Order: sequence, then C-alpha cells, then structure tokens
Amino acid sequence: MKVNKILSLLLVLFLISPILVNSLPTNIHIELQRPFLPLNITLPAYLDPHYYSFEAFQIKPPTNVTPIIIPVAVNATFNNTGLMPIVKRVYIPPGNYSLILMNVSISENNGPQYDRAAYIFVNGIPIFWGSTQELANSTAQVDVTLFENLLQGNVTFQLVIENFYDAKIGITGLYHMNVTLILYPGQKPQGLPNMFIPLYLSKYNYSYQILNPLMPSITQEVKIPNGTYKMMLLLYEEGGGLDEFWYANEPATRSILVYYDNLLAGVVNPYETIYTGGIDLLWWKPLTSINTLSFHSPIMIDLTPMLAYGLTANITTCVTNLITAYEITGSTAFDWDISAVLMLWVNQSNPLVSAKPLTSISRFIDSTPLFTFGYSAEYYQEDGNYLLNYSSELVFKHGTEFAWTLQEGKFVAYQTFNQIFEKAYLDENFYEIAVDKGIYNSTMVIKGNYPILLDFSAFAVPITNPHVIPYNLSYFQNGTLSLGLKYYYEYIFGNYNFTVKTIENLTTIGGFGGIIEVINSYGGAILVKLTANYANTQKNLTSWFLIDNTGYKELFSAEGLQNSTTNLTGYYKYVHINFVPIS
Repeated sequence: MKVNKILSLLLVLFLISPILVNSLPTNIHIELQRPFLPLNITLPAYLDPHYYSFEAFQIKPPTNVTPIIIPVAVNATFNNTGLMPIVKRVYIPPGNYSLILMNVSISENNGPQYDRAAYIFVNGIPIFWGSTQELANSTAQVDVTLFENLLQGNVTFQLVIENFYDAKIGITGLYHMNVTLILYPGQKPQGLPNMFIPLYLSKYNYSYQILNPLMPSITQEVKIPNGTYKMMLLLYEEGGGLDEFWYANEPATRSILVYYDNLLAGVVNPYETIYTGGIDLLWWKPLTSINTLSFHSPIMIDLTPMLAYGLTANITTCVTNLITAYEITGSTAFDWDISAVLMLWVNQSNPLVSAKPLTSISRFIDSTPLFTFGYSAEYYQEDGNYLLNYSSELVFKHGTEFAWTLQEGKFVAYQTFNQIFEKAYLDENFYEIAVDKGIYNSTMVIKGNYPILLDFSAFAVPITNPHVIPYNLSYFQNGTLSLGLKYYYEYIFGNYNFTVKTIENLTTIGGFGGIIEVINSYGGAILVKLTANYANTQKNLTSWFLIDNTGYKELFSAEGLQNSTTNLTGYYKYVHINFVPIS
C-alpha cells in the first residue's frame, strides 16, 4: 500500500503526551540495531500471472428471490490517478430490499504495480474499504444493506484506486475495476439509518483525510437535525507510509480516539491489515491475508447519549502515538488514512424537547514505551486500556428514550530485536454495548480480538551505493506470521435481530532471496532477481450470518504455496468452502 518503511535506527524514550496535540516536541535520538525489511516489493512485468485472489468471508444470498443487477462500473481504468475518483452516476430503483450486496473485482495489466488502496464512496460516504492484489486480479463482496436508505434513486459513486506509475523504474501497471450492485427484493430490515453526514471531506468531495505527526487529529463541526433519536459513527482506517506495519514499529500500539466536543466518546482499535506486497510479497500469492481485499469487520461507535450534550458539536478523530513515533525516529511519515460517516436515525415530526446526561465516564491509559537494552538484543513493551460509559435521558415531543453505551478494551505489545532479527507481538481486545429503551428499543453488541505474532530475520548487503536512491541490495529474508480475527456484531431493533460472528486465522512461513532495487526512503523496492523462494500460507474461517436467528455458517479453509524462482503465480493446494444452514 502506498509506501513502506525501512525499520528505523533511531530511538528515544518519550513520555506519551496528551492526545490532541498539534505541535512537535524536540528530538532526542538513541541508536538501535534493526534488520532491514523492505515491506513493499513488486515484481517485474514478465512475471505477471493470471489468477484470482478472493476473500474468505463470503455472504450467501437467498436463492428464492430474483435479484436486481445494477452495473456501477465496467472496466474503470486507473492509471496515474492517485486519489482522484472515477465518478459514476447510477439510478437505483426505489423499493424494499432484504439484502444488498456489492461485488468489486479488480484486475491488473500493462506491467508491474504495487498493491494499492481501493475505496468506494456514495455521495462522499464510504461503503467499501479494501485493496488490490498487486498481480493479476481479485474479487471481493461486501454487504451494503446498512446503506439501503442511501442507495435509492439517483446516486453518485466515487471509485478510487490510489494508483501511481513511474516508467523510469518500470512501474507501469494499470488497474481495472468492475463494480456491481445486487439487490434482493424483500422485507426491509428494521432500524436502518435514514440520514448520513460524511465527515472530513477531501478536496475530491469524499470522506478521506491523512493524519500524521504534523496533524494527528482532525475536527469537523456538525449540525444534527432536531428529531434525531439515534446516532452512530462508522469509521474506516489504515496505516500508511512508515506506519503501514505499525505493529512492528516502536511504539507499536495505535488507537483511534473519537471526541464529541471535549468528551472522549469512542475508541476504534485498528486491524493489522497486511496488503499483497507486504512483508514478503510471495506470502500472499495467491492466498491473501485477513481483511485485505475488503474490510469485513467494521466498527461502529454509538453516540446516541451524546445528543444530550447538544445538536451542534465538534467531532474530532485522533490517532495515538504518532507524536511518540516522531520522537523516536525523527520522521513525520507515519500516516493514517481516515474515512468516516455519521449515521442518523431521524423523525422530524418528533423533535427533541429536552435532554439530561446521566452518566459520563471516560478513561484512556497508555503505559508509554518501555525499552530494555540487552547484550544480544533489545526489548520493547507497552500496554494500555480504556473504559467509556455514557448514559442520557432524551425527552421527545412524543415520548422518552433512555440511551446507554459502554466501551472497554485493552492492548499489549512486546518486541525483541537486533540487527538481523525481530519478533513482534500485539494483541487487542475490546467490546462495546449500546442499549436504547423507550419509544423504541435497540441493542448493539460488538466484540473483537486482534492478535498478531511476527517473527523474521533479514540480511542485506549493498551492491551499489546505499546513499544514492535507487540502489541495489543482495537480500535474504525468512520468517513466520500468525494473525487472527475474532469479531462479533449483533444489532437488535424492535423484533429484528442481525448477527455476524467471524473467527478467522492465518499462518504463513517462508522467505525469499535475491537482488532488490530500493526506490525510495520508505523501503519500497523492486525485485530484480530471485534466487530463492518458498512460502506456505494457510487460512481458516468460520463465520455465522443470521437474521432473526436464521441463516448459515460458512466453513472456509485454504492453503497457498510458493516453491519456484521462475513461476511466481503460486497455487492453491486446496480450497474448501461449505455453507451450513441454520434455522
């Protein structure tokens, strides 16, 4: 994705500062010995294979309904587009739909290309957050039923693949995107939002901003219409630049904090998404990592109790530890891409008359980085936790509502490293409960656990002058990775109950050796010559998708293998997918 890091050789013990900081403190540097790891590599053009990669998480649609198929884009081509969107205006027949799916398929040709971020917005609102397979093609599917009230009538789609090319170094690949909406007529789910406010618009008029140590937070004033009786924030995020693989950095913890005026109202724990050129590009060909092609574990923050604090508010989003990362490395290239939408449930014929906050508790604690310097290695550790508890009484013209939210979580990181070796572990655990009772009754429960263990060694010997970019290295790396996702989402509104539960695990082992050309200061590189290659990647998923306790369980398992220095398409040893009905 974009650009990646060369692991920093500079370190400082820096006390974590308060979150909403916009000025940079003075640097103090301490040298560290770290392995060289070019975390984003692409292949020369003659190695481009032709195969599909796909997400393990899949949604089985009803078979007794004829869907309405709406092509949004056919072979939309992204050349040197950057963040400029391709705009498609589509008419969606108004109606009631029990399920709305969106298929996104992307192919690559015309030479080598890096993995790239892929986003889709509707009227500036994010509905798809994913990436490309940097070779050949990929396909993914996402449930967009949550946005049913947005996907009606004339709709503007903004398609983004953040693609760049540079013919001087042979990066000439083009991406082509196909997007299809699939609507299943039927009973419309209860309790869907009916108004959407995109936050933090870019110059292209869609929700997207990049935070970094120079700007670790962003604020927008919003005016919430009277008659709003429920409010949630949906936020997407990803690390980029030197923070694409933030869990292997120091500090290795990141939290996305959301403030409603000056109140800490929500915490989003970022997932350790690994893109298809990341760490070892051959680990992910053809089997990709978790949440890579499409993000399927979204986090929503219930802000309904905040209505008691006023209908005009500043909503601030902040990424923690960016200032600390700058202090340790002296670099400001720790980037976080943020996109968010405020989702509202509005009944303007029932305005809010009065409101009273009942409970207001917020606590976010980070231990700050702790370093220990040993004889043969250096050690880092950090942990933290948070607790948020808000409740309010909302009095409307035609009834009273009691709103309560609770968020709790913890995170811990450990690392051991020297000049040629690093072992990095990060674990995040969290849950959120939101309950509304009164003129309507609803409950939302979200639980998550994101463990990752990365263990690798790397050897690099310069062949040309390493102080002049581009330069060549004789390079070898080998390692293992274990990554997990436990995600539970339940939404009850009246008599309607929607539940998704996902348990997904991935392990990979292997390495490669050869000559690489480093093309930028972040560790972006091109594989010039491959002399050794082995990778074995396995993924297992069990997922439940239930509406009113009826649905199916998906069982997925696959194994991908790389064992050639000439044919780098890789292959699947097996792929097993089974859907078990639940009623």
